[in-house]
Amino acid sequence: MISGANVWVQLIIAFIAGASLPLAFAPYSFWPLVILSPAILIYQLSYLQRGPTVFWLGWVYGLGYFGLGVNWVYHSLHDYGYAPVALAAALTLLLICYMAVYIGAALWLHQRLRGQLGERALWLLPLLWFSMEWFKGWVMTGFPWLSIGYAHIDSPLAGYAPLIGVYGVGAISILLSLLLVRWLQLRHWLNPLVIVLIGLTGFALQQIDWTRSHDGTLRVTMIQGNIAQEMKWRSSERQRIIDTYWQETRRHWDSDLVVWPEAAIPGRSEDLQPLLKMMAAEARANDSNLLTGILVSNWQQRIYHNSMLLLGNSDGVYHKRHLVPFGEYYPLRSLLDFMREFIKIPMSDMTAGPAHQQLITVNDVKLGVSICYEDVFSRDINLDLPEANILVNTSNDAWFGDSLAPHQHLEIAQMRSLETGRPMIRSTNTGRSAFIDDKGRIISATDQFVLQTLTAELQGRSGATPFITFALIQPWLAMLILLVTIVVLRRPRSTSGTDVDK
Repeated sequence: MISGANVWVQLIIAFIAGASLPLAFAPYSFWPLVILSPAILIYQLSYLQRGPTVFWLGWVYGLGYFGLGVNWVYHSLHDYGYAPVALAAALTLLLICYMAVYIGAALWLHQRLRGQLGERALWLLPLLWFSMEWFKGWVMTGFPWLSIGYAHIDSPLAGYAPLIGVYGVGAISILLSLLLVRWLQLRHWLNPLVIVLIGLTGFALQQIDWTRSHDGTLRVTMIQGNIAQEMKWRSSERQRIIDTYWQETRRHWDSDLVVWPEAAIPGRSEDLQPLLKMMAAEARANDSNLLTGILVSNWQQRIYHNSMLLLGNSDGVYHKRHLVPFGEYYPLRSLLDFMREFIKIPMSDMTAGPAHQQLITVNDVKLGVSICYEDVFSRDINLDLPEANILVNTSNDAWFGDSLAPHQHLEIAQMRSLETGRPMIRSTNTGRSAFIDDKGRIISATDQFVLQTLTAELQGRSGATPFITFALIQPWLAMLILLVTIVVLRRPRSTSGTDVDK
């Protein structure tokens, strides 16, 4: 145990280590930091034995981690949601403090288990970290942004994603951090050997095609309109916005599918029927299809869906299932409705679409469509699998401004392609739009804040990765393994002596 004065030094070190972790994610993508930064935290645990101190160590680490990683929430609330400075800052700080609690709680529980079960319980940390990230992505609809597995999209550990998903990759990452610390402390030759074997296995797994090519290809064009958020919902700007997208679309009718981003048409479908019929007719006349974001509405029933509408040779619609709290609906309305007076986000009273919807199909290729925030959740994307051949995610990342968030969001989308073995069409308003292959690699991408189009030939994929098959039971299986391991470690040991770290 260290002295009380040095506890403050350790907390400062933990904050700095946590604050370095966002550099492992896009756009910096220095992935070794995602192993080194937690290793510093784990090393500190060797010297802090008291439970409450351990919690605060993890919490302060989380403050640095999420404080630098998700502070863009402030800009979304203040710059585009028009929340007062104090309210936007308070809500952002509250979110950061809340997310940091999960890390503090995981470390506190880990320390308690080590105290009861001995040093063998040290190796439970990866499973505890897995559980912590899963709960963070589930409680109150979840906010799994910056789960550490995302930083491994370009590392050898990416090979594990089609088997165990982003949370599983994060658990292996923590295992590597733990092995590194134990190697530095004990200088045992087995630890670096295991680190190398884990890396080589991940590299070998990357060479496996978990899904197979689907018959036929799609020529797809995405249009990034670069419409400023403050202009988007002004009625005086509607025609200019539609003209911007339509002029670019007419240059690309040689594509099988043209994709506009989330809410590209700023209005309600009921009010725009003549326009939609004209667009559908021209798409059919050119033997093509247009997929566009729009608010599909039923004014009489006060129902508004954030939707993607397919027009042309084929037709179909997708209604967003997982809505953003406060951005698209107000949770606990009877208690929190007063916040509508302070955060003025247009169209923030949406209705969620059903969990299971008929897939949009173009030229016999089935599309698994998601809108914006939905691609942060594997469980939402997997609802359309394994039937979907290509994933489509549309977003309006103008809400994030010139922050880290659009880059982080693209990295998240790459992980969804890697987990599912599916290429993805990712169409955004202000960038970064991208075509992603079934290995999670970017085929081509736009710059930010420019009017730009991208075109690519995409071949769909069929079949299911192991992750698609087992994703629903994976967290419960991990927690079962954790509980069984704890029970086994509680059993009396057959030999006397002290714990030995193997």
